[in-house]
Amino acid sequence: MRALVTIFVGLFIVYSLYLLSFTWFVNSHESAMAKRAMLAVKKLPTVDQKYPGNKDMQALYQDTLDQVYKTRYNRLLDSTKEKSITWWGTTYQKAKENELLLGLDLQGGINVTLDVELSGLIKNLANNPGDPNLKKALDEATRKKLSSNSDYITLFAQSFSQVNPGVSMGPLFANSTRNKLKIDASDNSVISYIREQSSAAMRQTYNVLTKRIDKFGVAQPNINLDETRGIITVELAGAEDPSRVRRFLQSTANLQFYELYTFNELGQSFEAADKALAIVLGGVKAADSTKKDSTKLAVAAKRDTGNISDILRADTVIKKADANTTAQNEHPLFSTVGFIGQRDDNKDGRPDYSPQIAYVRLQDTALVNSYLQNPAVKNNVPANVKQELSKMLSPFRLQSFLKKSTP
Repeated sequence: MRALVTIFVGLFIVYSLYLLSFTWFVNSHESAMAKRAMLAVKKLPTVDQKYPGNKDMQALYQDTLDQVYKTRYNRLLDSTKEKSITWWGTTYQKAKENELLLGLDLQGGINVTLDVELSGLIKNLANNPGDPNLKKALDEATRKKLSSNSDYITLFAQSFSQVNPGVSMGPLFANSTRNKLKIDASDNSVISYIREQSSAAMRQTYNVLTKRIDKFGVAQPNINLDETRGIITVELAGAEDPSRVRRFLQSTANLQFYELYTFNELGQSFEAADKALAIVLGGVKAADSTKKDSTKLAVAAKRDTGNISDILRADTVIKKADANTTAQNEHPLFSTVGFIGQRDDNKDGRPDYSPQIAYVRLQDTALVNSYLQNPAVKNNVPANVKQELSKMLSPFRLQSFLKKSTP
């Protein structure tokens, strides 16, 4: 028995040291990142060098240096989340999650209380969000919430019956495509439906915040949901940047889908635009003619010298100039824009398209921009991509920003 207890104690000590090692590795890594951040600050002028003898400006400048240090330090920690910091290959993110939690009392940190806004949910559930009776009830419920411990749905039910005596909620919320409420549904049935939806919305908000905070880099955060009061309490031990936490928790995630054109779908349109642009531009420009004539004069001068190599080289220059001029006259768009088109089939046998549809030389950027803004080009592409033409040109390539806009 004594030997069993000894073995158990030994295993417990080893396990405790294993857990404690995460704290040591995390502290060592954060200390190293702090030194690197401080090196970046030391490269800047000191307060005495920047504002000698001016105490007020020195204080403001010191705040700036502190902010530079915090920003640099946070970026270093964020960029090294997947870096192995333990002897057995545990990343900083995992080690941070497993370090000993000291809590807000010992370690300090940030306590955030989030109020889940339910008035917007109720408006979305209603058939007519702009209904005056609904707005009055929501305003009254919001006012009562400031001095009441009741949940918002209960306050809304009370406020609706007070400001709209004799008015039923059924016609306002009954919708055969979204719920099972009928137009003659009782107020209690409507309130039960709203309460179910609000509970689901709060749980979804709680899950979203939990996923966000898990990626925030804070060890063992404490998150509590109070559905009765409609609030979520978050305790982030070790967090030091309130503005960063607020921005991280309050940011709205927008998922957008766009249907994109491929070059094959727009090939005929660009061919028509190229022909129309050639007609509009109307042949050789004066500048091009002058350049070509000056080249011919230079060749004539070379011929006068009688040097065979100079004559052959000059003739080559003229041929290239003629070819470039002809191409630019006949195909002004295609001569300056290199379209990529469709790539080979991928492993699944389906066509594989490039994320770019074309490329443009840096020196031709302004010229191609003028082509894309020309009515001859705009009138020959689908109407729902006209507004995107000015956004599709970058200094080196035409990005595939040809979105099919909805009417």
